[in-house]
Amino acid sequence: MRIRIDCYLAKLKEFKRKYPYAHFEVITNTSKSALAPSKELLIDAGIFKKPNGNKNPKMGFEEFKIRFMEEIYSNLNACSKLLDLKNLAEKKTVFLVCYCENPGFCHRSIIKEMIERI
Repeated sequence: MRIRIDCYLAKLKEFKRKYPYAHFEVITNTSKSALAPSKELLIDAGIFKKPNGNKNPKMGFEEFKIRFMEEIYSNLNACSKLLDLKNLAEKKTVFLVCYCENPGFCHRSIIKEMIERI
């Protein structure tokens, strides 16, 4: 299985040129992906601004991870997408893509871990 998380949106064109036969799965909130964190979770994590314009995180990455996994496991479309990506990754390289430059503190790393556990 080949799942990579080192590509992010700012580098997507570059990666697509370098890996023309790979699959690129954009998993952002704006792409309406079933594998994106909810807007509420992103606000609580301080990634999105609150309606008043503040970005005060209420949680660290570990709590974010727990809440995000709960969101994914409670969504049948998301669970189905995890399985689809696992099956695809057995045939070709799959890149999980979002806005975050650092994959270590990004939901891409959580999604990759969840796929590998299936």
